[in-house]
Amino acid sequence: MYIFFAFGLACAIAHHAFYASLDGKPATDQLQMLRYGTFLAFAAKAGLSAAVVVAFRQRVWTTVRRRTMTVGALDSLFAATEDLIALVNWELAKSAKVALALAVFVWVAPLVVILTSNTLLVVPRTAEIKTTCPSVRSLNFTFEETNEWRDPVKIDQLFEIPVSLWNTTKRSGSNPDGWFDYYTAPSPSFQRTAAIGAFLDQAVMRKNAQIETCGSGWNCSFEVQFTAPGYKCTELASGVGSKPVNLTQESGTIAPPFDTDLLIPTGPYTYYAFTSGGEYSTTQMDDVGIGGVPKTDPPYPKNLGAFRTEPIIWIGYSVLVDPAPDKPVPINSSDPSWASSIIPKLFACENYESAYTVRFNYSDAAQSTTVTNITFLRPVINTTYIPSIDANDGTADNVTAVPESNYIRPIDDLRRYRRTAAYHSLGYMLRSFINGTVEMDQSLVNPIANTDAIQTKLLDPRNNYFAYPNLPELLQSFYEDIILSMLSNPQFVDVVWAARPAEQSGTRLEGGTGPGQSKSDYLYPCVKSHTANTYHYNVRDLWIVYCIAILFGLVGIVTGACAILENDGAVRDTRFSSIVAATRGPALEKIKWDGNAGSRDDVAHMADDVKQLRVGYGLVPSYSGRSGHGVEDGGATAAGIGGLGTPWKLGQTRYGFGLEGDVQPLEKLRKRESFMGLGMASGRV
Repeated sequence: MYIFFAFGLACAIAHHAFYASLDGKPATDQLQMLRYGTFLAFAAKAGLSAAVVVAFRQRVWTTVRRRTMTVGALDSLFAATEDLIALVNWELAKSAKVALALAVFVWVAPLVVILTSNTLLVVPRTAEIKTTCPSVRSLNFTFEETNEWRDPVKIDQLFEIPVSLWNTTKRSGSNPDGWFDYYTAPSPSFQRTAAIGAFLDQAVMRKNAQIETCGSGWNCSFEVQFTAPGYKCTELASGVGSKPVNLTQESGTIAPPFDTDLLIPTGPYTYYAFTSGGEYSTTQMDDVGIGGVPKTDPPYPKNLGAFRTEPIIWIGYSVLVDPAPDKPVPINSSDPSWASSIIPKLFACENYESAYTVRFNYSDAAQSTTVTNITFLRPVINTTYIPSIDANDGTADNVTAVPESNYIRPIDDLRRYRRTAAYHSLGYMLRSFINGTVEMDQSLVNPIANTDAIQTKLLDPRNNYFAYPNLPELLQSFYEDIILSMLSNPQFVDVVWAARPAEQSGTRLEGGTGPGQSKSDYLYPCVKSHTANTYHYNVRDLWIVYCIAILFGLVGIVTGACAILENDGAVRDTRFSSIVAATRGPALEKIKWDGNAGSRDDVAHMADDVKQLRVGYGLVPSYSGRSGHGVEDGGATAAGIGGLGTPWKLGQTRYGFGLEGDVQPLEKLRKRESFMGLGMASGRV
């Protein structure tokens, strides 16, 4: 009994340890793991049940020694762990409660296997690890400063691509003193990339970027820092009839070129963007040849190719106060709430060199980018545009800005000029997308668009292409999408390894492949994650089941131990030999066990009145002299067979089963012996 209990407890602990070792691990070999767990649960159940069965047997003998019961109740008692119907006996519930409870546990013990099998589950779980990733790229616009379009850098058999195109003052075949290149326009490759990012409403992702960076089956995220242009926006007016304030720049102040009167509700426009004031002229000289070479002889005007100012973005837009269906906007200007339902706004944005911190997240083959921080450092060109004054400086570009000393010329500082040209190309692409107007009739339907902004994320198609209320923030995000889209084409000269920002990446899949290079030097800190089916061990549920089972097992052991003590320290069982030994002799022979069946020996057909006879276990005589219904008069003498037994002489008493009145219960005998012992000791017997 104790060994069985210890075995069941050990199997329960082993079951816990096995499931705990699987918790959180990938759900591989699920069927095999489930079989192992079921085996341990069954072994635990078998051990605890066996312990209770042994205790039950001890309790059976204690019960029959204490009280007499009907033959039917004794049938049910001895068969309780084998026959479920035997549990349905009122006398058993009344006279053998403890034994019945132990038998019930034996029958419900299989629930241990059923209930514990559901404690190891397979659930999707996202695991994160801080590690390093290959092929992480960033931007470094200082490479624009050294890029030479006549002798481009080649990486992995492909030429690196600048974001700008160049004209020159050098004639073919000549090598004059003082010649120089000057900016003309954004490069076609960059124009294509910027257009895709603008109309896609998000930064373009590099092909196979997730697999190259995160690895197959993984998601990952990381942050990169770089310096690039960014638009700093300032609100200048808000509300009907509001007077715009001047924009204050580092180099001076400038008045907006229009006010809110152009905007609904007082004007016809819901969107009005002016972005070309002071724009760099692609025609720097009136008379040029192929490649922008001036046909005039040098010296050339000092401001030829100079960046005089960076155009300011001026945007006016109207915001619907409440476009909800339950409170629609007025349908025309005659409505009394027309002016109060629409708010015109005006803001301006300047192109600044800025420090970016951007978080990239690759998840499920998609890329998302979030600018977690942007610090505006300095204006790309620190001048203030004077629209009312023509330059008349010998060039075809009549833009005038102050101070002229802040002009950025190719003949002064070529490296700075090239980087400014790259910034200008990025800003030019943004300005070209958002420049223009959206006009609306007085019924606020049928917008007439004269701008590409209607194809971007700046205007709301579900709201008649009114601008979103947070247009200034969206404009900055729109610019960021254009800039970050450059990472989709590693051939751009500005694309570098994030781990080594001083080295261009090209289209190589990973760094460290060159002579003397180590791949570990190109790994960049990242967080990898993936969602996979993993094992989840429900500790609480498993131990609730096992604690209940172990508690019943302990109760059974205590009950069995007490029963053994009551049985004079002998461990009893219900085997055939034990039953025969308890029923041997003529003490029960006077009962008609076969009832009216005559010669039939099938005890299943015993008479019902025989089942009602009350029988107990104790000292029984060889002949009781009692008769009754279903009981035969007379007795018998049992002789030993083959010398294997001692004959039962008439008048002799032995332990065994007998009818009520014939059997002397052991409890009474013990009390009598105890009383006689006390009497003899006192001299009164």
